[in-house]
Amino acid sequence: MPDHARTVRNGSLAMIALGVLLFVLSVFYLIPHDTGVTSALRSRGVHARAVVTACTPVSRPEDNPAGNAYCRVRFATSDGTTVDAQLAYVTGTIAARDTVSVVYDPRHTGTVALQSSIGLWNSLVRNTLDVVALAASVLMTLLGLAVHLTYRWVTRAHTRPAPSAT
Repeated sequence: MPDHARTVRNGSLAMIALGVLLFVLSVFYLIPHDTGVTSALRSRGVHARAVVTACTPVSRPEDNPAGNAYCRVRFATSDGTTVDAQLAYVTGTIAARDTVSVVYDPRHTGTVALQSSIGLWNSLVRNTLDVVALAASVLMTLLGLAVHLTYRWVTRAHTRPAPSAT
């Protein structure tokens, strides 16, 4: 098999695989997580004051100019229980030892987010990105499949022996 044929075949198969992976990630994690957390906190969330106990950057500083981090907070529930939990969404606006307003789910106190993270615009941006990821996964899969099938069709047409004239 010539090098260009292997490159096209492997590239199209990689695109199909990545498209399917992104689709599965979108359908089974991104969309359910974002809509589930936001709807739970909006419908039955309880507001509380919390102290940020730690923030861990999502990546190295040179790859993370916004300073986004996974942060943990400690807060007291309405019945006085102290909870230490990671915020549902990354943030770049707080640091360790800050006092912040959070919303937590009283049924699952580990589900907690900054009050500002479940606002209309943040939710709209997250949901838009989820839909874009889903659409990109479908396009990647279809494009990879189209390239793979087209290249197979073209190479088979060129490798068939010419009909003999008898």
